[in-house]
Amino acid sequence: MRVSLRERQGNPMKRLILVALCAALMMLATGCEGWFNSFPKDTVMKKKITKEHQTNEVEYEGVLSQDSVKTLSLNAVNKYYNENLKMDELQFELMSIDQNKLKELLQEAHYVTPKQQLNPQLSFDYKTELDHIPGGLYYVTLTSSTDLKSIYDIVLNARDGDVMKISKTVAARVLPSAVGEKREKVFDVADRFVEEKGSYPLDELTFEPTMINWGSSVVEMYYTSKDRKSIKYCVMINASSNEIIGFSKDVMALLSYSKR
Repeated sequence: MRVSLRERQGNPMKRLILVALCAALMMLATGCEGWFNSFPKDTVMKKKITKEHQTNEVEYEGVLSQDSVKTLSLNAVNKYYNENLKMDELQFELMSIDQNKLKELLQEAHYVTPKQQLNPQLSFDYKTELDHIPGGLYYVTLTSSTDLKSIYDIVLNARDGDVMKISKTVAARVLPSAVGEKREKVFDVADRFVEEKGSYPLDELTFEPTMINWGSSVVEMYYTSKDRKSIKYCVMINASSNEIIGFSKDVMALLSYSKR
């Protein structure tokens, strides 16, 4: 019987199915593990899946959350200004300054304000100060929703929430002559504030009368360390009413002085 060439070659589809069956039998005989282990494990990409923060709030390791910053800012305003504000009465604006940016600002302050312009004994050891604020700073602005003229600016240590600066707007400006009439009182006002609400005991500071900035609306009173080598405090007083409108300390006091 004659067999055609096509019949002798067989059906290509049948041959493909036969090859696939043979491969399957080999996998069953040797196990699937050997087949998959032929791929290097290092080529497998791994991604850790974490739960989404319920408040959709971005947080960074080692610094306060935004919710904590808002709470601490509100508490600071109520403490230093004897207010009783509530969270829902305020609008918040937050900005973070990392340590690298802060270092740039301090270096610029060092360059713009040489120590001999302040006091020959003053030093600018900002590197030591930066060790106390490894997470940088939070700048916060609070605005009252019921009174848009009531604006508070707060600067917090991003790591522990320490208040580095706080101030509120002063709407009215006064004549320089009015400032001169009340100069004697501002000294007592500043001392009393530092003694009652300051971070440093008054007897560990030195008041520097030569560093006072007699502004038209705000008077800035500066205190240095006892050895007069570093700026520790700046107390801001309303020149018209002799009321405390804020303060800054440590690196923020230095920055305040350099911007005069």
